[in-house]
Amino acid sequence: MKSKTFTTLNVVTTAMLCALAVVLANAFHHLAADFASLFSPMHLPVFLSGLLCGMWPGLICGAVTPLVSFLSSGRPPFPDGLIPMTLELAAYGFLSGLLRGLFVLNPKTQKVSGLLAVALSMVAGRAVNALAGAIILAANGAPFFPSLGTKFLQNFTSTWAGIVVQLALIPVIMLALQKSGVLLKYTVPDEQQ
Repeated sequence: MKSKTFTTLNVVTTAMLCALAVVLANAFHHLAADFASLFSPMHLPVFLSGLLCGMWPGLICGAVTPLVSFLSSGRPPFPDGLIPMTLELAAYGFLSGLLRGLFVLNPKTQKVSGLLAVALSMVAGRAVNALAGAIILAANGAPFFPSLGTKFLQNFTSTWAGIVVQLALIPVIMLALQKSGVLLKYTVPDEQQ
């Protein structure tokens, strides 16, 4: 039997991670604007929301965060930045929660469930971003398939530092939460065995 998704702890954690994502993005844009897209500061809290709270809170965090950032700072720009990024982060949150839940049940992947979930979510989320971006470009007269390929590759090359940082930090954060016993407050009963 699985625990409920929308517990008070999950809701509060998701809200705090949404706020953290917006604050990190705004801080990067104000302090080091050139590095903001390179390090993708909004992504890490969204991944953590999915990993800790599950796929539905992760999806909500990913969908709400870019919108709140846009309303508070005008970034990402509408529509060519906001729409693809909203879909990308929603995919990150949803898939990281879903995949971690699947990987944690397998003894062979249990110890690296967070890392595997994030790595696969990164690829899928960037593909969603590229698809949405290519559709927007095609609506403005650009050829669809070349735009899709270019956007997909650009989503990796322009954010490589963020990818490295996230893949390095997330296992460390998850291990620290596990060793401190905090992770058990978020886990489903199957995971606690």
